[in-house]
Amino acid sequence: MNKSLSLDEAKGVAQGMEVALADFVPAAQVSAVQQNPTGVLMSCSEEGAYQWSGQTKVVLNSDGTYDGAAVVNAIARTYDGRDSYRTKTDSTTDGQPRAHVVGDDGQGYLVALSVDKTFVQILSFSPCFVLPEDVWPGGEY
Repeated sequence: MNKSLSLDEAKGVAQGMEVALADFVPAAQVSAVQQNPTGVLMSCSEEGAYQWSGQTKVVLNSDGTYDGAAVVNAIARTYDGRDSYRTKTDSTTDGQPRAHVVGDDGQGYLVALSVDKTFVQILSFSPCFVLPEDVWPGGEY
């Protein structure tokens, strides 16, 4: 857990990583990148610790062919062992390649093609941080 990180800083870390991961999808295959402006807080394993969770969608062109394996493998090569990240690749339940990027402070990112194959979904979970006592964890941030 990062005790010096604020809610806004944690959100910024997660959204920054969403954008960095979205950049792995070749620009010629992308029609739009839609980053959710808000997310929710989730409890971490330590008492009083939370992480911000959000999402970015990389909408694919309808006429292109998305190479999920190439994107997932490039993410794994880039982040495994970099800045205390570990990566794992596997497949979704429908057989699509998926990347997990996990950091030391509880942060994690999942990258996979959507079930309808129209966008690449990037789910983010920020580093764990201490939520100030005057902030209610049940809202959107």
